[in-house]
Amino acid sequence: MKKTMAMLGAAGLAMASLAAVNDTLITFSTPGPDVYGDGTAVLPGECYALVWSADGKFDGIKADGSTVDPADKVVLVADIAKRDADGNGYCPLVVYQVDAATAETLADGQYAVYLLDTRVTGADGKVTVGLGADGKLESVNTLVAVSEGKTAEAGSLGATAPVAAKAAVDYSVDCYAKVDDPVITGVSVDGAKITITASGLSPVANYWILSGNDPGAVKTPVANAAFDEKGTCTFDKPEGAPFFKIGGGRKVEIK
Repeated sequence: MKKTMAMLGAAGLAMASLAAVNDTLITFSTPGPDVYGDGTAVLPGECYALVWSADGKFDGIKADGSTVDPADKVVLVADIAKRDADGNGYCPLVVYQVDAATAETLADGQYAVYLLDTRVTGADGKVTVGLGADGKLESVNTLVAVSEGKTAEAGSLGATAPVAAKAAVDYSVDCYAKVDDPVITGVSVDGAKITITASGLSPVANYWILSGNDPGAVKTPVANAAFDEKGTCTFDKPEGAPFFKIGGGRKVEIK
């Protein structure tokens, strides 16, 4: 039998006839104004994510778009945020059809909808949002729930609410997406120059090299040491500081 899940009641049910038998229709939107953790209006093209968790507790998304809990799933990411005539951000109506086979595997869990903060500032100072060139999430700064999770076989996810800067009534506070620590994959010395190569550098964080003369006290920033797009950093060897590590900080801070 056909299942329909609607956050907007009739809005989702009106589309039910378009789905194949046993497919699941999920609809969602937000009335706005939706804002980032720093209080600014959501930019056009920002992402909303439909997620699923088996235990009813979605543990979050990492900065690279993967789930913190491998058992959780990101069912859909849509870079569709808009702004109205007053400049308020919101999520327009989304109708998503989950095919019968997928819906069956998700039948015992819960769905929820999250607003993501994917802002990245380029070298030219321009801020971009949305999915990467391959259509996948590449940079998630923060996320906030904009819907109550309901069981996958229930009739409704519940009404949506505006996304507040810190918290909306009955909804989660903004939380940072997890950023995994980078890994140093290579170190080479060429005269007075040192080159460090690292993997796992996230576009949502700034990184720098720290030096020290003791493995337990590596905390002095190295001047003019920045990683390029390939994860390589070349800098002048500091005097009497043979130990190095990577430090980092988020580009976007919640105020």
